[in-house]
Amino acid sequence: MSKLSREEIAEIRDHFEFFDRDNSGLIDQDEFIKLLKILAPTADRENAIRGFETIDGDHNEQIDFDEFLEWWQTNWTVF
Repeated sequence: MSKLSREEIAEIRDHFEFFDRDNSGLIDQDEFIKLLKILAPTADRENAIRGFETIDGDHNEQIDFDEFLEWWQTNWTVF
């Protein structure tokens, strides 16, 4: 994974905050399903749930910014 500039991280954080609709600092499963519907309109709910579970590395049923950042950089298009 390449090192990102501060500007790139800030841009990714803006995306994260846009999808964090309740401003909790975390993306829950419903927010992620909406996010994926925008980024990958052909993805179905089942794929979104599987993707969410894969990204949620600590299995706390929420995606934090670090998990989101890693996913965004490496393979969000897989879902």
